[in-house]
Amino acid sequence: MARVDLADYGYVNARVRGMRSYLLTKDFFTRLVETPDLEGLHSVLEQTVYRRYLNEAILMKPESPDYDQALLLNMIASFLRILDSTGGEPHRLCRILMSRYDVQNIKTILRGKVGNATPGEILKLMIPVGRVKMDALEQVAGEREIRDCINAIEMLRLRYGRVLQAAYSDYVKKDRDLAVLELAIDKFYYQDNVDKLKDKDANVEMVRQMIVAEIDMRNISTLVRTRGLKLDDEEVENLRIPGGSLEIDQFLELHRLGDLVRIVSEYPDPRTRKLLEKAYAEYHEIDIVAFDKELERETTRRGAAMSNVNVLGIGVIIGYMWLKQNEMANLRIIIRGKMMGRPQADIKNDLFFVGGTEESS
Repeated sequence: MARVDLADYGYVNARVRGMRSYLLTKDFFTRLVETPDLEGLHSVLEQTVYRRYLNEAILMKPESPDYDQALLLNMIASFLRILDSTGGEPHRLCRILMSRYDVQNIKTILRGKVGNATPGEILKLMIPVGRVKMDALEQVAGEREIRDCINAIEMLRLRYGRVLQAAYSDYVKKDRDLAVLELAIDKFYYQDNVDKLKDKDANVEMVRQMIVAEIDMRNISTLVRTRGLKLDDEEVENLRIPGGSLEIDQFLELHRLGDLVRIVSEYPDPRTRKLLEKAYAEYHEIDIVAFDKELERETTRRGAAMSNVNVLGIGVIIGYMWLKQNEMANLRIIIRGKMMGRPQADIKNDLFFVGGTEESS
């Protein structure tokens, strides 16, 4: 029997290309939107890789199937398949990429505690593909209060424990604003990964570019949301996530502008400026969400484009991950739209497709 070298990208990329062939096409999404009801939608989705997960959701709760969790379980299985197909450096880089879900999971738990969600409700939203395993997430989610959750995270020696403990006093001082804890986690996560991506290797550089792109999008969102607020330079600097392409003096200067039009028109990077101009064109209709939408879509575009940067390296994996996430987002939009009885035209308008996905099958 031939021995597979999991430290080489050849094997995992062959598997990922096979998985990518099952991504849904734009035409298929059109069919989904045009189904008359959820029953028709389910019938069409039975032709896809989601069949097993949707059927299990219906068997578990026939009166109100948890479609969101069904989609999530499929994505989790896909990402775990990638991790199982890698070793050595490819595995390390995939772990870094998927550690973003550790942050998301911890934030979800903390938000759940603030919203009085049950541990069961919280755990259904977990995506355990990073370094933090499901049993640890279950233990943290089972705690009663935010303070207890942080203690559990530290007791389990999870990497976010110390930073959360350090930020807790500020969280209390600032009227228990969860944004204080979330910013602390984000800063640690991004800095930790940027520090791990110093090599000149092309695959390391692609992962680093994705991390930097996310930092940039987060910092832009912060500038948009805090525009016009009377904050001193120290407060503004504290809101910035280091490691992105915006230097601290540029970040401060943009904040001092105080005006959304000027922030957009004077943003230093031309590509990003064009993106912000597009968001601003929709701003008067859908408010700040216009910027969140365009920033998220830009990250998806950049991730998907990595498939074409290095077809023999990690770009294939990055491209698939972001396309899969986007597919799940589109499916959620359709399913929720059907549940709410939204017009088909409105649902179609909310969907987002990246160039090249039309060729998937």
